[in-house]
Amino acid sequence: MLKAMASIVLLTAMSAACQVEMQEGYRDAEPRFYFDALNFRTENGGSRLDFYVQVPFKELQFLKSEGFYLAAYQVSLQLIDDDGNPALQESWNERAMTRTFDETLSNAIVSSTQRHFSVRPGKYSLHVSVTDSESNRTFAGKRGFDARDFSRGGISMSDVMLLHAASATSVGHTIVPNIQGNVISIQSSFPVFYEIYFPNPTDSARVTTRIFGEKNKLIHSHSEWISRGENIVKVFAEIPKDSLELGFYRLEVSLGESEDRNAPRVSRATRSFWIHFPELPMTVTNLDKAAEELMYIANSKSIDSIKKAPDMLTKEKRFIQFWRKYNPNQSSEKNPLMEVYYNRVAYANDHFSAYFAGWRTDMGMVYILLGPPNSIDRHPFEIDTKPYEVWYYYRRNRRFIFMDATGFGDYRLLNPSEGGYPPPSATDFLGM
Repeated sequence: MLKAMASIVLLTAMSAACQVEMQEGYRDAEPRFYFDALNFRTENGGSRLDFYVQVPFKELQFLKSEGFYLAAYQVSLQLIDDDGNPALQESWNERAMTRTFDETLSNAIVSSTQRHFSVRPGKYSLHVSVTDSESNRTFAGKRGFDARDFSRGGISMSDVMLLHAASATSVGHTIVPNIQGNVISIQSSFPVFYEIYFPNPTDSARVTTRIFGEKNKLIHSHSEWISRGENIVKVFAEIPKDSLELGFYRLEVSLGESEDRNAPRVSRATRSFWIHFPELPMTVTNLDKAAEELMYIANSKSIDSIKKAPDMLTKEKRFIQFWRKYNPNQSSEKNPLMEVYYNRVAYANDHFSAYFAGWRTDMGMVYILLGPPNSIDRHPFEIDTKPYEVWYYYRRNRRFIFMDATGFGDYRLLNPSEGGYPPPSATDFLGM
Protein backbone atom coordinates (compact mmCIF):
# COMPACT_ATOMS: atom_id res chain seq x y z
CA MET A 1 0.00 0.00 0.00
CA LEU A 2 2.81 2.39 0.88
CA LYS A 3 4.56 1.54 -2.38
CA ALA A 4 1.37 2.25 -4.37
CA MET A 5 0.92 5.62 -2.62
CA ALA A 6 4.52 6.55 -3.41
CA SER A 7 3.91 5.80 -7.09
CA ILE A 8 0.82 8.02 -7.12
CA VAL A 9 2.72 10.88 -5.45
CA LEU A 10 5.58 10.50 -7.91
CA LEU A 11 3.26 10.59 -10.94
CA THR A 12 1.49 13.66 -9.60
CA ALA A 13 4.78 15.43 -8.97
CA MET A 14 6.06 14.62 -12.44
CA SER A 15 2.91 16.07 -14.02
CA ALA A 16 2.98 19.27 -11.99
CA ALA A 17 6.70 19.87 -12.51
CA CYS A 18 6.68 19.37 -16.28
CA GLN A 19 8.64 22.31 -17.67
CA VAL A 20 8.31 23.81 -21.10
CA GLU A 21 10.79 22.65 -23.69
CA MET A 22 9.64 25.15 -26.32
CA GLN A 23 12.03 27.69 -27.69
CA GLU A 24 11.57 31.27 -28.81
CA GLY A 25 11.02 30.77 -32.52
CA TYR A 26 14.02 30.25 -34.79
CA ARG A 27 16.48 32.96 -33.93
CA ASP A 28 19.30 31.50 -36.04
CA ALA A 29 17.29 31.10 -39.23
CA GLU A 30 19.62 33.41 -41.18
CA PRO A 31 22.92 31.77 -42.29
CA ARG A 32 26.07 32.96 -40.53
CA PHE A 33 28.08 32.57 -43.74
CA TYR A 34 27.56 31.48 -47.34
CA PHE A 35 29.51 29.12 -49.56
CA ASP A 36 29.24 27.54 -52.98
CA ALA A 37 31.06 24.62 -54.62
CA LEU A 38 31.07 24.16 -58.39
CA ASN A 39 32.52 21.49 -60.67
CA PHE A 40 34.41 22.46 -63.85
CA ARG A 41 36.80 20.65 -66.19
CA THR A 42 40.50 21.41 -65.97
CA GLU A 43 42.64 22.20 -69.02
CA ASN A 44 43.99 18.65 -69.09
CA GLY A 45 40.54 17.06 -68.80
CA GLY A 46 40.49 16.51 -65.04
CA SER A 47 37.83 17.52 -62.51
CA ARG A 48 38.09 20.78 -60.54
CA LEU A 49 36.35 22.10 -57.44
CA ASP A 50 35.79 25.86 -57.48
CA PHE A 51 35.03 26.97 -53.93
CA TYR A 52 33.62 30.34 -52.85
CA VAL A 53 32.83 31.64 -49.37
CA GLN A 54 31.36 34.89 -48.04
CA VAL A 55 31.25 35.98 -44.39
CA PRO A 56 29.05 38.97 -43.39
CA PHE A 57 30.96 41.61 -41.45
CA LYS A 58 28.51 41.41 -38.56
CA GLU A 59 29.64 37.82 -37.84
CA LEU A 60 33.28 38.87 -37.39
CA GLN A 61 34.96 40.52 -34.40
CA PHE A 62 36.70 43.69 -35.55
CA LEU A 63 39.45 45.50 -33.66
CA LYS A 64 40.42 49.11 -34.26
CA SER A 65 44.01 49.69 -35.35
CA GLU A 66 45.51 52.91 -36.73
CA GLY A 67 42.27 54.28 -38.09
CA PHE A 68 41.03 50.97 -39.48
CA TYR A 69 38.85 48.16 -38.19
CA LEU A 70 40.46 44.78 -38.77
CA ALA A 71 39.13 41.22 -38.48
CA ALA A 72 40.69 37.83 -39.16
CA TYR A 73 39.20 34.40 -39.64
CA GLN A 74 40.12 30.91 -40.78
CA VAL A 75 38.32 28.89 -43.47
CA SER A 76 38.49 25.09 -43.35
CA LEU A 77 37.31 22.78 -46.11
CA GLN A 78 37.06 19.00 -46.11
CA LEU A 79 35.82 16.57 -48.76
CA ILE A 80 34.60 13.20 -47.44
CA ASP A 81 34.16 10.32 -49.90
CA ASP A 82 31.48 7.60 -49.84
CA ASP A 83 33.62 5.45 -47.56
CA GLY A 84 33.90 8.22 -44.97
CA ASN A 85 37.53 8.97 -45.78
CA PRO A 86 38.86 12.52 -46.24
CA ALA A 87 39.73 13.11 -49.89
CA LEU A 88 40.74 16.76 -49.44
CA GLN A 89 41.56 18.89 -46.40
CA GLU A 90 42.51 22.55 -46.67
CA SER A 91 42.61 25.52 -44.28
CA TRP A 92 43.67 29.10 -44.83
CA ASN A 93 43.49 32.49 -43.12
CA GLU A 94 41.65 35.56 -44.35
CA ARG A 95 41.40 39.20 -43.23
CA ALA A 96 38.69 41.85 -43.49
CA MET A 97 39.15 45.62 -43.17
CA THR A 98 36.94 48.71 -43.08
CA ARG A 99 37.25 52.34 -42.04
CA THR A 100 33.87 52.77 -40.33
CA PHE A 101 32.41 51.14 -37.24
CA ASP A 102 28.91 50.95 -38.76
CA GLU A 103 30.21 48.69 -41.53
CA THR A 104 31.53 46.21 -38.96
CA LEU A 105 27.89 45.61 -37.95
CA SER A 106 26.59 45.17 -41.49
CA ASN A 107 25.04 41.98 -42.81
CA ALA A 108 25.11 43.30 -46.38
CA ILE A 109 28.88 43.87 -46.51
CA VAL A 110 30.81 40.60 -46.76
CA SER A 111 34.36 39.32 -46.82
CA SER A 112 34.83 37.03 -49.85
CA THR A 113 37.40 34.44 -50.83
CA GLN A 114 37.75 31.68 -53.40
CA ARG A 115 39.96 28.64 -54.02
CA HIS A 116 40.35 26.03 -56.78
CA PHE A 117 41.25 22.38 -56.17
CA SER A 118 41.81 19.37 -58.42
CA VAL A 119 39.69 16.41 -57.25
CA ARG A 120 39.08 12.83 -58.26
CA PRO A 121 35.72 12.08 -59.88
CA GLY A 122 33.14 10.81 -57.39
CA LYS A 123 30.43 11.75 -54.91
CA TYR A 124 31.48 13.63 -51.78
CA SER A 125 30.22 15.34 -48.68
CA LEU A 126 31.66 18.85 -48.41
CA HIS A 127 32.22 20.18 -44.87
CA VAL A 128 33.05 23.87 -44.39
CA SER A 129 33.76 25.87 -41.24
CA VAL A 130 34.63 29.50 -40.54
CA THR A 131 36.36 30.42 -37.26
CA ASP A 132 36.70 34.03 -36.12
CA SER A 133 40.23 34.55 -34.83
CA GLU A 134 39.33 37.08 -32.14
CA SER A 135 36.17 35.56 -30.62
CA ASN A 136 37.04 31.96 -31.53
CA ARG A 137 33.43 31.42 -32.66
CA THR A 138 33.03 28.72 -35.32
CA PHE A 139 30.23 28.39 -37.85
CA ALA A 140 29.88 25.23 -39.90
CA GLY A 141 27.93 23.96 -42.89
CA LYS A 142 27.90 21.01 -45.26
CA ARG A 143 26.44 19.90 -48.58
CA GLY A 144 26.92 17.24 -51.21
CA PHE A 145 29.39 17.66 -54.06
CA ASP A 146 29.61 15.58 -57.25
CA ALA A 147 32.84 15.65 -59.26
CA ARG A 148 32.19 14.54 -62.84
CA ASP A 149 34.47 12.17 -64.76
CA PHE A 150 35.28 14.32 -67.78
CA SER A 151 37.78 11.75 -69.11
CA ARG A 152 35.00 9.49 -70.40
CA GLY A 153 34.58 11.58 -73.53
CA GLY A 154 31.31 12.61 -75.13
CA ILE A 155 29.46 15.87 -74.67
CA SER A 156 29.42 17.07 -71.06
CA MET A 157 28.96 20.23 -69.04
CA SER A 158 30.04 21.97 -65.84
CA ASP A 159 27.91 23.00 -62.91
CA VAL A 160 25.80 26.15 -63.24
CA MET A 161 27.08 29.30 -61.53
CA LEU A 162 24.63 31.99 -60.46
CA LEU A 163 25.89 35.49 -61.20
CA HIS A 164 25.27 38.94 -59.84
CA ALA A 165 26.69 40.42 -63.03
CA ALA A 166 28.78 39.62 -66.10
CA SER A 167 30.48 41.99 -68.53
CA ALA A 168 32.55 41.43 -71.68
CA THR A 169 36.14 42.69 -71.82
CA SER A 170 38.88 42.65 -74.45
CA VAL A 171 40.29 39.44 -72.94
CA GLY A 172 37.05 37.64 -72.06
CA HIS A 173 34.39 38.16 -69.41
CA THR A 174 34.37 39.59 -65.91
CA ILE A 175 31.91 37.81 -63.65
CA VAL A 176 30.63 38.43 -60.14
CA PRO A 177 29.39 35.14 -58.62
CA ASN A 178 26.16 35.07 -56.63
CA ILE A 179 27.19 32.90 -53.67
CA GLN A 180 24.08 33.43 -51.56
CA GLY A 181 21.70 32.17 -54.25
CA ASN A 182 19.16 34.98 -53.80
CA VAL A 183 18.28 36.38 -57.25
CA ILE A 184 16.00 39.19 -56.09
CA SER A 185 16.37 42.34 -58.22
CA ILE A 186 14.28 44.75 -60.24
CA GLN A 187 15.32 42.99 -63.47
CA SER A 188 13.04 40.41 -65.09
CA SER A 189 15.87 37.85 -65.35
CA PHE A 190 19.07 36.78 -63.65
CA PRO A 191 22.40 35.73 -65.24
CA VAL A 192 24.07 32.32 -65.03
CA PHE A 193 27.29 30.86 -66.38
CA TYR A 194 28.29 27.33 -67.34
CA GLU A 195 30.59 25.53 -69.77
CA ILE A 196 29.81 22.89 -72.41
CA TYR A 197 32.60 20.51 -73.41
CA PHE A 198 32.51 19.13 -76.98
CA PRO A 199 34.85 16.31 -78.08
CA ASN A 200 34.94 17.90 -81.54
CA PRO A 201 34.53 21.57 -82.49
CA THR A 202 31.86 20.58 -85.04
CA ASP A 203 29.62 19.01 -82.38
CA SER A 204 26.36 20.59 -81.29
CA ALA A 205 23.86 20.02 -78.50
CA ARG A 206 20.28 20.78 -77.61
CA VAL A 207 20.31 22.82 -74.39
CA THR A 208 17.13 22.70 -72.31
CA THR A 209 16.64 25.02 -69.36
CA ARG A 210 13.89 24.32 -66.83
CA ILE A 211 12.74 25.94 -63.59
CA PHE A 212 10.87 23.89 -61.00
CA GLY A 213 8.96 25.26 -58.01
CA GLU A 214 7.22 23.68 -55.03
CA LYS A 215 6.29 20.00 -55.36
CA ASN A 216 8.51 19.78 -58.44
CA LYS A 217 6.08 21.88 -60.48
CA LEU A 218 7.48 22.87 -63.88
CA ILE A 219 7.33 26.66 -64.19
CA HIS A 220 9.56 27.45 -67.17
CA SER A 221 11.11 25.49 -70.03
CA HIS A 222 13.22 26.65 -72.97
CA SER A 223 15.34 24.77 -75.53
CA GLU A 224 17.90 25.88 -78.12
CA TRP A 225 20.74 24.44 -80.20
CA ILE A 226 24.31 25.45 -79.41
CA SER A 227 27.14 24.99 -81.93
CA ARG A 228 29.98 27.50 -81.95
CA GLY A 229 32.87 25.60 -83.51
CA GLU A 230 34.78 25.29 -80.23
CA ASN A 231 35.71 22.44 -77.90
CA ILE A 232 34.77 24.52 -74.85
CA VAL A 233 31.75 26.79 -75.10
CA LYS A 234 31.34 29.32 -72.28
CA VAL A 235 27.64 30.07 -71.92
CA PHE A 236 26.32 33.28 -70.37
CA ALA A 237 22.54 33.04 -70.20
CA GLU A 238 19.68 35.09 -68.76
CA ILE A 239 17.05 33.10 -66.86
CA PRO A 240 13.58 34.74 -66.81
CA LYS A 241 12.06 35.27 -63.37
CA ASP A 242 9.36 37.89 -63.93
CA SER A 243 6.64 35.31 -63.22
CA LEU A 244 8.27 33.95 -60.06
CA GLU A 245 7.08 34.85 -56.57
CA LEU A 246 9.07 34.68 -53.36
CA GLY A 247 10.25 31.17 -52.64
CA PHE A 248 12.72 28.42 -53.41
CA TYR A 249 13.30 27.01 -56.89
CA ARG A 250 15.41 24.49 -58.77
CA LEU A 251 17.16 25.33 -62.04
CA GLU A 252 18.03 22.46 -64.39
CA VAL A 253 20.17 22.68 -67.53
CA SER A 254 20.43 19.51 -69.64
CA LEU A 255 22.16 18.58 -72.90
CA GLY A 256 20.79 16.33 -75.65
CA GLU A 257 22.08 15.23 -79.04
CA SER A 258 18.67 14.92 -80.68
CA GLU A 259 15.81 17.24 -81.59
CA ASP A 260 13.46 14.80 -79.86
CA ARG A 261 12.48 16.35 -76.52
CA ASN A 262 12.09 12.89 -75.01
CA ALA A 263 15.53 11.69 -76.12
CA PRO A 264 17.96 10.74 -73.31
CA ARG A 265 20.04 13.53 -71.84
CA VAL A 266 23.79 13.15 -72.20
CA SER A 267 24.62 15.58 -69.38
CA ARG A 268 22.75 17.60 -66.77
CA ALA A 269 23.41 20.15 -64.02
CA THR A 270 20.97 21.36 -61.37
CA ARG A 271 21.14 23.97 -58.67
CA SER A 272 18.77 25.69 -56.29
CA PHE A 273 18.08 29.40 -56.03
CA TRP A 274 15.64 31.54 -54.14
CA ILE A 275 13.89 34.90 -54.30
CA HIS A 276 13.72 36.81 -51.05
CA PHE A 277 13.67 40.46 -50.03
CA PRO A 278 16.52 41.24 -47.58
CA GLU A 279 14.17 43.28 -45.35
CA LEU A 280 12.03 40.21 -44.65
CA PRO A 281 12.70 37.44 -42.12
CA MET A 282 14.22 34.30 -43.60
CA THR A 283 11.10 32.37 -42.60
CA VAL A 284 8.87 34.48 -44.89
CA THR A 285 8.90 32.84 -48.32
CA ASN A 286 5.41 33.75 -49.54
CA LEU A 287 3.97 37.25 -49.10
CA ASP A 288 0.35 36.16 -49.60
CA LYS A 289 0.70 33.60 -46.81
CA ALA A 290 2.60 36.13 -44.67
CA ALA A 291 -0.27 38.60 -45.10
CA GLU A 292 -2.82 35.97 -44.03
CA GLU A 293 -0.67 35.18 -40.99
CA LEU A 294 -1.17 38.78 -39.80
CA MET A 295 -4.71 37.80 -38.81
CA TYR A 296 -4.03 38.13 -35.06
CA ILE A 297 -2.73 41.70 -35.25
CA ALA A 298 -4.21 43.21 -38.44
CA ASN A 299 -7.69 43.87 -39.80
CA SER A 300 -8.99 42.43 -43.08
CA LYS A 301 -8.49 45.74 -44.89
CA SER A 302 -4.74 45.76 -44.20
CA ILE A 303 -4.41 42.10 -45.18
CA ASP A 304 -6.36 42.53 -48.42
CA SER A 305 -4.32 45.60 -49.34
CA ILE A 306 -1.16 43.51 -49.29
CA LYS A 307 -2.58 40.46 -51.05
CA LYS A 308 -4.23 42.46 -53.83
CA ALA A 309 -1.13 44.45 -54.76
CA PRO A 310 -0.60 44.49 -58.55
CA ASP A 311 2.94 43.07 -58.45
CA MET A 312 5.47 41.56 -56.07
CA LEU A 313 7.46 44.77 -55.51
CA THR A 314 4.32 46.70 -54.53
CA LYS A 315 3.21 43.82 -52.34
CA GLU A 316 6.54 43.85 -50.50
CA LYS A 317 6.37 47.64 -50.12
CA ARG A 318 2.90 47.50 -48.53
CA PHE A 319 3.96 44.63 -46.29
CA ILE A 320 7.01 46.52 -45.01
CA GLN A 321 4.91 49.67 -44.58
CA PHE A 322 2.47 47.78 -42.36
CA TRP A 323 5.31 46.64 -40.08
CA ARG A 324 7.18 49.94 -40.05
CA LYS A 325 4.99 51.42 -37.31
CA TYR A 326 6.04 48.52 -35.05
CA ASN A 327 9.76 48.92 -35.70
CA PRO A 328 11.48 50.09 -32.48
CA ASN A 329 14.36 51.45 -34.60
CA GLN A 330 12.84 53.51 -37.41
CA SER A 331 16.25 54.12 -39.01
CA SER A 332 16.92 50.38 -39.47
CA GLU A 333 15.69 48.23 -42.36
CA LYS A 334 15.60 45.20 -40.05
CA ASN A 335 12.52 44.98 -37.85
CA PRO A 336 13.09 42.77 -34.79
CA LEU A 337 9.37 42.54 -33.96
CA MET A 338 8.59 41.29 -37.44
CA GLU A 339 11.41 38.75 -37.06
CA VAL A 340 9.95 37.55 -33.75
CA TYR A 341 6.43 37.27 -35.15
CA TYR A 342 7.32 35.21 -38.21
CA ASN A 343 9.86 33.06 -36.41
CA ARG A 344 7.02 32.15 -34.04
CA VAL A 345 4.73 31.47 -37.00
CA ALA A 346 7.31 29.06 -38.43
CA TYR A 347 7.72 27.35 -35.06
CA ALA A 348 3.94 27.01 -34.68
CA ASN A 349 3.66 25.44 -38.14
CA ASP A 350 6.34 22.90 -37.25
CA HIS A 351 4.98 21.96 -33.83
CA PHE A 352 1.22 22.59 -33.61
CA SER A 353 -0.16 21.56 -37.01
CA ALA A 354 -3.13 19.17 -36.88
CA TYR A 355 -6.21 19.64 -39.06
CA PHE A 356 -4.97 23.14 -39.83
CA ALA A 357 -1.59 24.80 -40.30
CA GLY A 358 0.04 25.33 -36.90
CA TRP A 359 -0.34 29.10 -36.97
CA ARG A 360 -4.14 28.74 -37.30
CA THR A 361 -4.51 26.51 -34.25
CA ASP A 362 -5.34 27.79 -30.77
CA MET A 363 -1.93 26.77 -29.49
CA GLY A 364 -0.33 28.53 -32.45
CA MET A 365 -2.29 31.72 -31.76
CA VAL A 366 -1.22 31.87 -28.12
CA TYR A 367 2.38 31.00 -28.92
CA ILE A 368 2.66 33.60 -31.70
CA LEU A 369 1.28 36.40 -29.52
CA LEU A 370 2.88 35.53 -26.18
CA GLY A 371 5.83 33.32 -27.02
CA PRO A 372 6.75 30.12 -25.17
CA PRO A 373 5.02 29.70 -21.79
CA ASN A 374 7.03 29.69 -18.57
CA SER A 375 5.83 26.19 -17.82
CA ILE A 376 3.43 23.54 -19.12
CA ASP A 377 1.33 21.11 -17.08
CA ARG A 378 0.62 18.15 -19.39
CA HIS A 379 -2.05 15.50 -18.79
CA PRO A 380 -1.92 13.08 -21.73
CA PHE A 381 -3.31 9.96 -19.96
CA GLU A 382 -5.85 11.06 -17.35
CA ILE A 383 -8.71 8.75 -16.30
CA ASP A 384 -12.19 9.90 -17.38
CA THR A 385 -10.91 12.95 -19.23
CA LYS A 386 -9.41 13.72 -22.62
CA PRO A 387 -5.74 14.80 -22.97
CA TYR A 388 -5.17 18.40 -21.97
CA GLU A 389 -2.40 20.91 -21.30
CA VAL A 390 -2.19 24.02 -19.16
CA TRP A 391 0.22 26.79 -20.26
CA TYR A 392 1.35 29.26 -17.59
CA TYR A 393 2.65 32.77 -18.24
CA TYR A 394 3.69 33.91 -14.76
CA ARG A 395 4.77 37.44 -15.65
CA ARG A 396 1.38 38.13 -17.20
CA ASN A 397 -0.55 36.16 -14.58
CA ARG A 398 -2.20 34.18 -17.36
CA ARG A 399 -2.94 30.52 -18.00
CA PHE A 400 -4.39 28.75 -21.01
CA ILE A 401 -6.06 25.33 -21.00
CA PHE A 402 -6.00 23.28 -24.21
CA MET A 403 -7.88 19.99 -24.67
CA ASP A 404 -7.47 17.36 -27.40
CA ALA A 405 -11.15 16.52 -27.87
CA THR A 406 -10.64 14.34 -30.95
CA GLY A 407 -7.59 12.37 -29.85
CA PHE A 408 -5.65 13.42 -32.95
CA GLY A 409 -3.56 16.21 -31.47
CA ASP A 410 -6.06 18.97 -32.24
CA TYR A 411 -5.83 20.89 -28.96
CA ARG A 412 -8.55 23.55 -28.57
CA LEU A 413 -8.52 26.45 -26.13
CA LEU A 414 -11.05 25.91 -23.34
CA ASN A 415 -10.82 29.33 -21.73
CA PRO A 416 -10.87 31.83 -24.64
CA SER A 417 -12.26 34.50 -22.33
CA GLU A 418 -8.75 34.84 -20.92
CA GLY A 419 -7.56 35.89 -24.36
CA GLY A 420 -8.62 39.39 -25.32
CA TYR A 421 -5.68 40.16 -27.60
CA PRO A 422 -5.45 43.87 -28.38
CA PRO A 423 -3.44 45.13 -31.35
CA PRO A 424 0.30 45.22 -30.58
CA SER A 425 1.85 48.32 -29.11
CA ALA A 426 5.35 49.21 -28.02
CA THR A 427 7.17 46.70 -25.79
CA ASP A 428 3.96 44.91 -24.81
CA PHE A 429 3.79 43.51 -28.33
CA LEU A 430 4.31 39.76 -28.64
CA GLY A 431 4.82 39.23 -24.95
CA MET A 432 8.16 41.08 -24.94
